[in-house]
Amino acid sequence: MVRVLLCDDTDELRELARWALQRTTGVEVAGEAADEQGAVALAAALAPDVVICDLDMPGVGPAALLRGLRDAAPACRIVTFSGYEPTAVAAEAAETVAAHVPKTAGLDALCLTVLEVGS
Repeated sequence: MVRVLLCDDTDELRELARWALQRTTGVEVAGEAADEQGAVALAAALAPDVVICDLDMPGVGPAALLRGLRDAAPACRIVTFSGYEPTAVAAEAAETVAAHVPKTAGLDALCLTVLEVGS
């Protein structure tokens, strides 16, 4: 079972992504966060296998978010699900991203990516 932390500041998008992930065999949504501070705190508390995160959430910025997630849960794999490419952040932070799924790719692509990087 791949345990996932879902992080996005848009409630409706989190709800849709949770719905799709919960219907994906082998995936469990362990928690959700709506801002960067919550994402880092939950990553530390839950130690998920995969963190799905938007790069444009309230807080300190995408590069600091990615570094914070890596520090909080070093073994987790980070999947960005964002309209921004991870290369838009500092190079050293972008290197922590296991995969990027553009929001335009859809929820099926997100679920498949989570299974791939979480295995």
